[in-house]
Amino acid sequence: MNNVIDIFLSIVKIDSPSGKEGQISLFLQKWLTNNKFQLKIDTVGNIYAKNNVKGVPLLFCAHMDTVQPGENINPIVKNGIIKSNGKTILGADNKAAIAAIMSAVDTNCNRSLEILFTVKEETGDGVEHFHFEWIEAKKALIFDSAKPLGGIILRSPYIYNFDIQFTGKAAHSSTPNAGINAFIPAFKMLSKLPVGSIDKDETTINVGLVEGGTGINTIPNTIHIQGEVRSYSKKLFDQHLKKIKQLAEKYATKYKVKYTFALNGYCSGYTHSYKDPLIGLVSNIFLQSAIKPVIYAHSGVSDANVLNEHGIKTLNLSDGVQFPHTTSEQINVQDLINLSKLVQKCITEL
Repeated sequence: MNNVIDIFLSIVKIDSPSGKEGQISLFLQKWLTNNKFQLKIDTVGNIYAKNNVKGVPLLFCAHMDTVQPGENINPIVKNGIIKSNGKTILGADNKAAIAAIMSAVDTNCNRSLEILFTVKEETGDGVEHFHFEWIEAKKALIFDSAKPLGGIILRSPYIYNFDIQFTGKAAHSSTPNAGINAFIPAFKMLSKLPVGSIDKDETTINVGLVEGGTGINTIPNTIHIQGEVRSYSKKLFDQHLKKIKQLAEKYATKYKVKYTFALNGYCSGYTHSYKDPLIGLVSNIFLQSAIKPVIYAHSGVSDANVLNEHGIKTLNLSDGVQFPHTTSEQINVQDLINLSKLVQKCITEL
């Protein structure tokens, strides 16, 4: 088989669910050392590596972890497609990119190169702890978008999770005036909160959890609301977070309940210009490889969000993976081979 296919089939068999990347980390450390990279590992397990070639470095980043069910993966190659046996994910997200990087470096690496293999990309709390001062490169590539090869992610949203709790006073339902119903301000606030896609699809607001009360004959003492705000516009993002807090405060005051408002899980967004020189260079590499470049203005998040936040211009590119995060996950053999060739071209031409 092609080298990249052999590598891929080997590494997907190494279990690495988020938070349990130890074995794949050891495998990659050995490979990096054999290829004369100098290694540094931070306190959470992110691996940074740099070779000894002089010049302006290029950074490749890929995450080592997978979602569940991602243990005891048994990859099957049939009719030009690589799948799992249907009991687990395949792990092509993001091990297709790791295999492509390894194959490209094995084939030819005569330029200054940095590699960052990260942990906990799927759950968060991984690359966020990295020592970014270690990185010398000013530009980076990530292949972590499950779209046909040639995709270039232009934007990624800002994200914050919000957590609101209204606290009233419990009482028996036969004497409601003896209690303070925490459900009422929660209901009023939610009725005024726009949810779904808004701002001409620039923003989404979701309320995912609403819970509280202790019984059908008890005035609810607490109501807990959790949700998220995503927006490609930092201005709109901040405005909606402020509005949600104002609504919580307004109805807590009106109905004489206590409330708490907290934010967590922040993810910085980014927007690249269509005219960005790096996008132009990558687009030319796609065209030289007979792959049509496609710009995507909407996307999820990746390690590219954090790298861009720290001043490293990072493009997230498509990897050809299909049906990620499911037991139907798959990748075409030819797409994996082409992915490796694209990485090789990026190494030599960027």
